[in-house]
Amino acid sequence: MKYSKNHTIACYEADANQLMRPTAMLDLMQEAANVNATTLGFGFDELMESKTAWVLSRMHVRFDKLPVWRQEVKLDTWHKGVAKLFYLRDFILSDTEGNAMIKATTSWLIIDMNTRRLVRNNDLATSPEKCTREDAITEPADKVVVPVDIEPELVRKHPITWSEIDTMGHVNNVKYVVWAIDAIEPEVIKEKPLKELLVNYDAEVMPGDTVKIFRTKQETEDGIIYYITGKVGDKQNFSVKLIF
Repeated sequence: MKYSKNHTIACYEADANQLMRPTAMLDLMQEAANVNATTLGFGFDELMESKTAWVLSRMHVRFDKLPVWRQEVKLDTWHKGVAKLFYLRDFILSDTEGNAMIKATTSWLIIDMNTRRLVRNNDLATSPEKCTREDAITEPADKVVVPVDIEPELVRKHPITWSEIDTMGHVNNVKYVVWAIDAIEPEVIKEKPLKELLVNYDAEVMPGDTVKIFRTKQETEDGIIYYITGKVGDKQNFSVKLIF
């Protein structure tokens, strides 16, 4: 069963070019995912009854065209079932004529809140009433592999702030992408449209942590690729691939 929501791009969701911020799309996605999961019987409150919770593990977003400030759009999302360890959820943002502007696929895990270990819910994998076998992006979100032949550059050290913590008590998934985009030269962000975004969430970032943010840049015939990684101590907590 799909969930659909009409939305008008607000001023606080637009950048200096009056285009929708990529992170605004991610904000819409996480709220739509929660609403649809709740409707299907496996939302935040339902999982918390068994002391379990959803954790976003991977994401792949393709930006064919960014909406402009005040534009009316529609967001669709649906649960696709299981691929290996992951529960899959896709999204499509369309204009009022039904043209797809942004497509995304996400991979989720369910964890035990006490042990932080993975748990399985087979009903979510097999129930035809809850799974919609349709693809926004055919392949599940891939692993981000940072080139080893390019020395990463330390961009900054970022102390975690209160505003970055979400209802799960850790840094919200969208904030990692905010950090990644902010690690890129402003002239690139202003002049070149973001084509694709891939994120791997490897470990939680918690209140009191300081994240070291590194940047690796590749220039190719097809565009510029950035790999942004974050570490707390010696542990890698996330990796982001942005294609401009």
